[in-house]
Amino acid sequence: MKKRAAVLSTILAVSMAATGCGNLAATSPTQKAAAVAETAATKANAVSDKTDPNSPNYVIELDPQYNVSTDELLKTFPIEYQTPANSELSKKIQNRMLNGFNRWNMGYDAWEHWGEVLYHDDSIYNVNGVKLTLDEYQTAMDMSLKKLDIQMGTFKNMVLVDDWMAIQYDIVNIDRATGEKHPGTTMEFAKFGDYGELGAKVDEGWGGVKNESYDGTMHFQTEEEQKAQKKFMDELCNTKLKDTDNLEEKYPVVYPTTIDTELGKQMKAAILNDFENYNSGYAAWDKWTDEFYAENASLNYKGEDVSLDEYKDIVKDEIGNTSRVRINNILVSEDWAAIHFWTVTTNEDGTKEADNHMQFLHFVQNGDKVQVDNCFMK
Repeated sequence: MKKRAAVLSTILAVSMAATGCGNLAATSPTQKAAAVAETAATKANAVSDKTDPNSPNYVIELDPQYNVSTDELLKTFPIEYQTPANSELSKKIQNRMLNGFNRWNMGYDAWEHWGEVLYHDDSIYNVNGVKLTLDEYQTAMDMSLKKLDIQMGTFKNMVLVDDWMAIQYDIVNIDRATGEKHPGTTMEFAKFGDYGELGAKVDEGWGGVKNESYDGTMHFQTEEEQKAQKKFMDELCNTKLKDTDNLEEKYPVVYPTTIDTELGKQMKAAILNDFENYNSGYAAWDKWTDEFYAENASLNYKGEDVSLDEYKDIVKDEIGNTSRVRINNILVSEDWAAIHFWTVTTNEDGTKEADNHMQFLHFVQNGDKVQVDNCFMK
């Protein structure tokens, strides 16, 4: 953003110098009046032409190349499991994210310019659990895109509720040095603000879950930010859940959003019960899975399709040592829910470690209860 501002400042300075008073002093009154009129007209045109990149009044957010219509973009990037954008803000968020997909595969400079549209100077982005400022995030992305060609794949979900969005999409990371391809799936949650003429912009986002790159990503932080990051993780590790049978109170959602349908309320209740049974040990959770998952449910864990029995084996190895302690989000739109939450694992040596997880869950009504028949987990 700063580079673009500097370029526009230079253009403005050159424009002012070219029409400065020193040039007018050597002309006749008639020529002077004509020049003044011409300058005024030029300035008026520049003010009105905010979409011209060569204008000092250029507003990148209004540039048509970043504002392709949603209907047109959905033809190129159809959402596999589409849920509606009901509010005006949700429609702005949906359009902005689809335009982002449209601009992605063009290298770092194109990504940075797109970032001027999607973010503002005070935006925060949590990369695999690490909280970064916009400048730090841009530095990290610059390094990544120099090593990897990141190609967008299938757009699976975009869940839009209030000023929040959760998305899931496939990617292929291509190593620029070796040409090796590494497919994967990305999940993101983001809170947006409506900035009027400038559109919807991310205030804070969470991309991906904590992984082996966590310590390396912290190197982009300042020393003070690293201390704050450690303090946040320590607080998570020392979380004490409220001793109550009221699951809404025991597992409060940090960023609550509207759930105004009976189906949505049933879905949230089922998710909270899944947390409670998980935290009650494997025997309780194993029995609960018959209630929570539909027969022949489709499950995907960290990019791999697994059966329910295979998923139970995965959970059996971790449950008991791991507790679900904090819910950031439960976004519900029609029959889909997107959740972002934190767990704490106690290691054999007594040390504790916090990790974040993201899931996209599709529910079906089965009699008087709801069940998950399709689930993506990271």
